[in-house]
Amino acid sequence: MSDAHSFAVDVLRIICRRFEEKAADLRLMAESGTSFKAWLNGEAYLACKLQQAAYPFCEVTAKPPYGGTNGEDVNDENGNPYLKRGDLRVGATHEKGDHRWVFAEFAVLYDGNPPYDAWQREVEEDVSRLKRLGWVNSISLLVLVAVSRSDVLKTWGESLEGFGVWNRPALTEPFSLSLPDGGSLVVKAFDVKRREADVRSK
Repeated sequence: MSDAHSFAVDVLRIICRRFEEKAADLRLMAESGTSFKAWLNGEAYLACKLQQAAYPFCEVTAKPPYGGTNGEDVNDENGNPYLKRGDLRVGATHEKGDHRWVFAEFAVLYDGNPPYDAWQREVEEDVSRLKRLGWVNSISLLVLVAVSRSDVLKTWGESLEGFGVWNRPALTEPFSLSLPDGGSLVVKAFDVKRREADVRSK
């Protein structure tokens, strides 16, 4: 584990392997046409938690706070601790004794929630929250998960290509998975804190 970026890629691959193992369940979720973000978040948490000893991770936390107790020094517009919560935080100790962190928000695109204005606004709000974070050696990770009963890119490709967040430089190559009975899943992740201006000094 040489740096925060490599660590984040490792975390993402662990999560995607879990999704691959859950292909049949993902197909059933896609059929529902309703939100299954909480289930997806749970699977991402379990993927990392089950690898905590083997990796090893020093922390795997579901629903981590942005600010306040056990969070960063992040405040809201009134100067109070920012108490919103993300979806997942994973940490590991580097060979020199410092830490690497991934703080992730998951945005789920499914047949009942197409990539139009409402969904895009939700994603942009996730990006705005993630940019509040400033730990050194950390990745503020936005994970877009698109699941459909059909081919994701054929169904929504044009809309996604016109969406600025989707066109950011990706953390690594997108993960694609064919689901049973013709469904598909695409996972594309972004470090939204890539620019030096997005990283606080303290």
